[in-house]
Amino acid sequence: MKQSFSPDSASCMDALQLAGRIILENGGETYRAEETICRMGQGFGLEEVESFAVPSGLFISYRGAGGKPVTSVKRVRRLDRNLTRVNETNQISRRVYAGEMDCEEALEKLRAIEKDPGSFRGLWGLPAAFLCAAGFAALFGAGWLSIAAAGIVAVVVQGMEMLLARIRGGTALAASILGGLATALLPALLVLLLPSLQTELVIAGAIMPLVPGLAMTNAVQDTMRGDMVSGLSHGAQAILTACLIAGGALLAQAVLRLLTGGGI
Repeated sequence: MKQSFSPDSASCMDALQLAGRIILENGGETYRAEETICRMGQGFGLEEVESFAVPSGLFISYRGAGGKPVTSVKRVRRLDRNLTRVNETNQISRRVYAGEMDCEEALEKLRAIEKDPGSFRGLWGLPAAFLCAAGFAALFGAGWLSIAAAGIVAVVVQGMEMLLARIRGGTALAASILGGLATALLPALLVLLLPSLQTELVIAGAIMPLVPGLAMTNAVQDTMRGDMVSGLSHGAQAILTACLIAGGALLAQAVLRLLTGGGI
């Protein structure tokens, strides 16, 4: 049994905006943001709820008291990867749709989700990067020494990304270039100390945590659903990120050639 809330309440629009923004900012698909907004709006008792989402913004409309249309545009600027927030937002939308939560309570819980860094944020990214890189290095057939080296390189690169994220104005694109540079440069320096190191496999394993897998997945899902704008946007983001990572790795190779007077 759905409950009805005042369509003129500002908290309703604030809750819809925040729910959609959390999903888009944390790696959720655009169709998920649209569906969540529409279901929450229906749970709030709003009429003719419509939502249009692209990776950089949200458009929301519904009819308020007296049939007067209410519209909103919300810009999405920050991009992150925290699927826990997406899942928690979806759980709130289900409770709202079931009539178990009003707009004020939903808004309060959504604000708490936005502020919560999550259980596996911060320094947890370092061991995660180690396991990811080491696992791929092992998959590629590297030896134990090269597996450990790939994990260590990935930890260093992840630490660089975390520092860049704290710098005002630091972007994911700059992190991609520097990540590719460090991923190719560090194994080449380590091989000077450990001649038996499998440099190519270390680089291949360490670069995998940088690959934009989430953006590629969202691009395919959005395109298959017919959302060409979001599909092309996510696809362009994935291609650009991959090109920047490759460019950083090529730059490292060029630097090494200049320092050694030849190839590696």
